[in-house]
Amino acid sequence: MKTYSHGKLLITGEYLILEGAVGLAVPLKWGQSLRITENQGAEVHWVSKDDKGKKWFECKLNLIDFSIEKATDPEKARFIQSLIKSAAQLNSDFLSKWKKYKVTCELEFDPEWGLGSSSTLIANMAEWAELSPFELYFDTQQGSGYDVAAAIADAPFLYQKNESELSFETFDWDAKWVEGIFVFYQGQKQSSAEEVSSWKNNKNWGKADISLASTISESLADCTDLEQAIQLFREHQKMMEKILDRKASEGRYADFEGVIKPLGAWGGDFGLALSEDPEYTIKYLHDQGLEHVFRLTDILL
Repeated sequence: MKTYSHGKLLITGEYLILEGAVGLAVPLKWGQSLRITENQGAEVHWVSKDDKGKKWFECKLNLIDFSIEKATDPEKARFIQSLIKSAAQLNSDFLSKWKKYKVTCELEFDPEWGLGSSSTLIANMAEWAELSPFELYFDTQQGSGYDVAAAIADAPFLYQKNESELSFETFDWDAKWVEGIFVFYQGQKQSSAEEVSSWKNNKNWGKADISLASTISESLADCTDLEQAIQLFREHQKMMEKILDRKASEGRYADFEGVIKPLGAWGGDFGLALSEDPEYTIKYLHDQGLEHVFRLTDILL
């Protein structure tokens, strides 16, 4: 068996999407595959390879009680263990036959980039276990679930999850100004789980912020004007700076003639840049010493 899921970027709604705000997210051409082969035995032998084809993680789990027998990274092994245990509890037929399962995962992006190495894995695991990816996600994780939606989406989408329901709706994001968006890796991967946990202690937001974030996300999905798009991104940035009580990117890009905003967890993952002149944007980012710069439409699914 082989399955595949897409990576993600959250364009708007960071943090507030955890509180029910509408976020705008995109699935990427880069993703992760999962291949399972079966043989005689009673274990799960897990191997993960990076975008260069190099093995970056390996573990072995006993099939009887899912105990970890071997691991190159104990924390990652516990994550795999939690997913397998949850899947087996949600579907009693999953791994019910004693076999040796060789699981090989292959990433198409650098695992340090924070583009969904965990969410694509969860979506692939759910496919293997014949579960809804959201069912497996919310049984094991504390986030909003937008990244799992991206793993199975085929176009940009608006995502919202509140206490009573979850919705995501794809749309055609073909406005001319979208071609001027560049995204770049800032050099320091953020832990989504730690960011979610830290956010839970933040009391600087209210219903008005949820409403504003939702309005901005929905407006950007429909926006056809470059200047309006830049203004919407700036408004989002100003709101989040006030809530988080810190400058975006520590004020590093304050002289940029346009808008640069963090994507997802603030502090190290990807950022977004948009100005009236794409060539200026590229030159500015390269002058900042940023090596991994991509036109969003080139990596968008």
